[in-house]
Order: sequence, then C-alpha cells, then structure tokens
Amino acid sequence: MSVPGSPVLRVMWHEDVLELRLDRPHRRNALDHQLVEELLHALAVDAPRARAIVLTGGDLHFSSGGDVGTMPGPSDGLFGPAARLSLIHRAVREIRAAAAPTVAAVDGYAIGAAWGLVLGCDVVVAADDAFFLAPFARRGLASDGGVAWHLTRALGRQAATRHLLLGERLAAQDAYDAGLVTRVCPTGSATTVALELAADLASGPLESLAVTRWMCDVAEHEGLEAFLREERVGVSLAGHGRDAAEGHAAFAARRDPVYR
Repeated sequence: MSVPGSPVLRVMWHEDVLELRLDRPHRRNALDHQLVEELLHALAVDAPRARAIVLTGGDLHFSSGGDVGTMPGPSDGLFGPAARLSLIHRAVREIRAAAAPTVAAVDGYAIGAAWGLVLGCDVVVAADDAFFLAPFARRGLASDGGVAWHLTRALGRQAATRHLLLGERLAAQDAYDAGLVTRVCPTGSATTVALELAADLASGPLESLAVTRWMCDVAEHEGLEAFLREERVGVSLAGHGRDAAEGHAAFAARRDPVYR
C-alpha cells in the first residue's frame, strides 16, 4: 500500500514536455485510488502548461492494471465499483481531451485498465519485448477503461474478442502491425524514445496539431459527409491561427518555422 501523502506519480518537466511517471514499483505500478487521483490532478493542473505530454511507467513496466488489493468489494456497497471506475473513465477522458499531444511509453507491459490509458494517447511507443493484455474475462470481470471501445474500433469485433474474451497477449510488434502502436524500440528505451518524439511534437505547431487530433476524433464517430463539414471548420480555423502565419512566413523566407 502507498504511504498516505507520499506521491505515487512523478511529475517532471523537460522544457515544454511534461513527463507523468507512474511510480508504485512495489505494486508494479498498479492503479490504486491515490495514483489515479494524482494523475487526474496533474492532467488538470500541469498538462495545460505543456506542449507535449509523456505518460510512462518507467523502464521496467508501464502498469499491471487496477490494484486488485484496493478494489471495492461487497462491503463498499452497490456503487463502490462504479465510483472507482468513474476515476479511470475521467483519466481516459482527460488524456483524450488534453490540449497537447500525448505519448505513451510502454516497457514491460500494460495490462487491463492501464492498457485503456495507453489506448487513449495519441502516440504509443513500446519496447520490442513489451506486451498488452486484457485479462478481465479470465478473472470473472468485464472490460473497463475503454479497452473494449478502442480495440473493437481498431481491430474489428472478431480480433478484439481474442483479447477481451480469450485474454490473449498482444505483443508489441503485433500491436504495431495492427496500428495500436506507433513505434517499437529496444527494451528499456521506450521512455527515452517517447520523450524524443514528444520534444519534436512540442516544437511543432500546437494549434494545427490540436485541430488535426480533433478531426481524428470526429472521423471515429461520423460518416464522410458529416466529417467533411467538420473538416471545413477545422481547416478554416487552423488557417487563421498563429501557427499558420508562422508557417507561411517561414516558407516565404525559406527558413525553419519557430512555433511558440
């Protein structure tokens, strides 16, 4: 158990890049109430000042998922489990809604609800020996953390059930081939590579990146005609922003743009 008052999330800055590191090594970074609350606090207070965000568990493992030892039981009443799950849902929503691009760094494994946090990020870096796992059904539980939503949309129903019903592991390279991982890197280097990618994103046009991420969200929910209507708005907004002005000026002057 975490010592009350002792932080279990490390918040570190690398210039404009915010690193949020899950820090419960004695529990394999299992997600307990305190860790999720600290993550939500960082996403609310620190993330708005960042130009890119890295979510990591360090060089050994991302997270073993929900902390079974602290999960609500029958004695917590009918709404105990729902209250816990609402925290995880808030974290997934806040990650998706962050103004800055988000990068997940996965060494070791991301299991259960922790996989949900990873799937909520814009970019995912995974070590070549890392794996992902949704063991809910095997434990007599139902999938949470948005895992079923992301996997079904990304893989299709039949492929998703391999993980949701059968609890099969998904290796990093297979996740890359399926489009769930952006880059595969050597073992122990996921955080380093993620920070490098985040630094590149942080130096880019934050306004147009935000519009592009928003359009990707729209594309997941809307048909072509509705998407094109939204795209017209997004492109018009991006074209009148400071980033577009700097990009145009840099192109005309034949220099590299400086986005700030």
